[in-house]
Amino acid sequence: MKVLRVGTLSTIASIDPRDAADNISGMVLEQIFEPAYMLAAGETAVRPHLLEPLRSEGRLQYSAAVRNGARFSDGTAVTADIVARSLRSTKALVNKAIVDVHGDRVWFTLSAVNPRFDLTLTQSNCSIVLDRGTQLLGTGPFMFEHRPNLKLLQREPSIKLVRNPHHAQANALDELLFRVYPAESDGAPNRLVEALSHGEIDVTNSLTMAELTAHIIPGVAPSVQPGNSTGILFFNTERISLANATVRRAIALALDPNELAAASYDKNPVAFVAPTLLPPMMGRSTGLPATDREEARRLLASSNGSKPSRLSLLVPWAPRPYLPKPRPVATAIAKQLAAVGITIDIQQPATGEEFFNHLDRGNFDLALAGWIADTPDPADFFEALLWSKASDGDNRTNSSRWKNAPTDAALMQFREYPTEENKREIHRLVRDEAPLLPLIYGQSVVVHSRKVRNVSASATGVLSLATVTIT
Repeated sequence: MKVLRVGTLSTIASIDPRDAADNISGMVLEQIFEPAYMLAAGETAVRPHLLEPLRSEGRLQYSAAVRNGARFSDGTAVTADIVARSLRSTKALVNKAIVDVHGDRVWFTLSAVNPRFDLTLTQSNCSIVLDRGTQLLGTGPFMFEHRPNLKLLQREPSIKLVRNPHHAQANALDELLFRVYPAESDGAPNRLVEALSHGEIDVTNSLTMAELTAHIIPGVAPSVQPGNSTGILFFNTERISLANATVRRAIALALDPNELAAASYDKNPVAFVAPTLLPPMMGRSTGLPATDREEARRLLASSNGSKPSRLSLLVPWAPRPYLPKPRPVATAIAKQLAAVGITIDIQQPATGEEFFNHLDRGNFDLALAGWIADTPDPADFFEALLWSKASDGDNRTNSSRWKNAPTDAALMQFREYPTEENKREIHRLVRDEAPLLPLIYGQSVVVHSRKVRNVSASATGVLSLATVTIT
């Protein structure tokens, strides 16, 4: 029996891809559920998968027919009605498109012009799900071994997936086993490194090159891709203490990004400092963010009594791709802001579910989090974090709760005309209004045993494990 063992630093936070927000859940669920369109490894062109190519039906409308032959893991055929019902429940399309069925075609009516709407439909949040009561079924190459219960899965040290007998393409693996090796309190992945060294796991995307260099691990091979994520400090702009842009700019100026990068990466940390919001896979930005604590103090003093004396800082429960060592970064932020007279209360939930609940409900002043690219399109990255419509409801990817007409106008302009000039305008607004502060870039590294072959990741870092072979 061919079993691929995958090492992770935390367990899953969701069993429904339509509302999954963390990369561990995404990696597991992407083996079970498939979107209508796919991005192959090394490519940025969309490939039809469960739907035929989109057909333009007007400036704001597209339609597509279901491709023949696709079936869910219980043998149910994929239909236009099932696709539409599933997509109506996904966070990724809230405020972006209305989904209908006309005859045997799925219709999309967009809320705004989007020439690359097909990219949106490649996101894992747009995976097609068949709801069978409390059971969720997919068309992917694998399925849960038993009917999943999230609470029970989160208590288990591993998650097993088995072959989907109705998947359209055969794969070389019989089972996937996701094993959890929690990081130390300082973010160090010691248990995961030890498991990889002892041959307990075959592949992981939870280590950095610096960690591989520090621990000489025999029999493994790394694959490095351009970083597809950015670690971010979010300002809750709905809080009175952070409603003033002068205060937010002052906090940004008080922080030293070089020191925060050094808290995250032991080797060449300056290479990971984020001068702008977009990650390296979307083009490397030049320059370094400014640090000026004297100017920060002056701005706070001139903020008409708006200077906060104490702020809460929400911190991820475990290392993330964009924050490999969240607790040391939080400690450094607290120290730096203390230098300008602001006390920080660090709040670190125990689980991913708890962390995202706090983030979604706005239970924070400042939040250390980030964003992993869903698509290769910079417009999608910008809109997820800055668009007013992404600050409300179930699709609150805009964790700053930033609602700003000039920003929305700049996003719309860039969506239709993605020029460097329009991109610079968005960067300027982020700098001047400071609804959030880019901190560091994540590193995209896949490490695997040398007996494992055909390990590949898409342009956005998605691991397709069905193509893997074990020698």
